[in-house]
Amino acid sequence: MIMYIYNSDVGRFEIRKIGHKRYELWINEEMLGSYDSAERAAQDVANFNTDYVEWDRFKNECENFPTNLGQWAEIKEERPE
Repeated sequence: MIMYIYNSDVGRFEIRKIGHKRYELWINEEMLGSYDSAERAAQDVANFNTDYVEWDRFKNECENFPTNLGQWAEIKEERPE
């Protein structure tokens, strides 16, 4: 499983790969949406368009946040065979 992580001031965002070309955006164990790419999920975070009010209200105020998926931490978990 591939997962991307961004630790923000309001909680830990995670983008989890759940299947072929399917990703979910989570924060603090709350799912925010399903996407066809990890990049689109990361873009919603960068655009403060997550439907998570505590994050989205920082639009035009927050200066230190990832603007693209390359700035997220990537975690690759090995699955047992």
